[in-house]
Amino acid sequence: MDDLVHLLRDQWHLLVKTDNLLGPRFALRGVLDQLHLVEEVLPDVSSSGRSEVLRMGARYAESASWLSEDSGDHESARSWNLRAGQWAREADDRRMMAWTRLRFSSQAMTAGNVDEGVAHALVAASEKGLLPVTRAAITQQAAHGFALQGDELSANRHLEMAHDWAASDDGGDARAGHGSYCTETYLELQRASCWLTLNRPERAVELYERVLPELASVYRRDRGHALSRLALAHVLMDEPGQAAVAAHEALTIARATGSRRTEREAAEVAFKLRRHQREPTVAALLLELAASSS
Repeated sequence: MDDLVHLLRDQWHLLVKTDNLLGPRFALRGVLDQLHLVEEVLPDVSSSGRSEVLRMGARYAESASWLSEDSGDHESARSWNLRAGQWAREADDRRMMAWTRLRFSSQAMTAGNVDEGVAHALVAASEKGLLPVTRAAITQQAAHGFALQGDELSANRHLEMAHDWAASDDGGDARAGHGSYCTETYLELQRASCWLTLNRPERAVELYERVLPELASVYRRDRGHALSRLALAHVLMDEPGQAAVAAHEALTIARATGSRRTEREAAEVAFKLRRHQREPTVAALLLELAASSS
């Protein structure tokens, strides 16, 4: 059973890196295959080994939840996160239980239930014994919730707190634990996103343009999403040419990785730019979207 757990752990790190670099289009199938394996072996695992298999199963189920969320399949995202929480509770994995709270927070905010999302994040952050990088990820999630509530002070305060626990890992495989992606660079991109949410697009643009070149190349999927947010910031500043360039790059990454979340946001930017269709970069963006939908 030890060999199986080691195999599941090694495969999970590989699939995390696959997601960061190539997105859910390439990572989700592998995660679901490993979940099928966990489900097959669990009935025959001895009581002494069951806890470790459940821990790995919870990791994979939460990953399936995130990948489904990024792919636009919100029903599967909620279902897999419920499974992750159940397995984590059975294994008494408090850290994983907190991480599934983070996922519930993200899902609630995406659905427009901001107060619920903030509550999930704050409960997760109160868990004792979290790894610093995990605490950083949960705390920046709370910051997004406060930004959605219009609470600029609390959003920035939580981002500063997250910086205290920031990761230094740029490997993209989460070997330092859940939240390893929360580097200083990543957190500044999240600050830019919060500025955009708080209707401060000028601050968002300045941060995105300064920090995006510093993002490690392995985080390609995150780059695409940040570019879609940058594009929206340019729209709000009435800079259609720059908005179209950023949206085009975001769209290219989104389609390559299967990130429906980013593709949807880039398409929304294009919709807002229709009145500028005589601008060459805007015309090219609209033409590409029209061609792909025909």
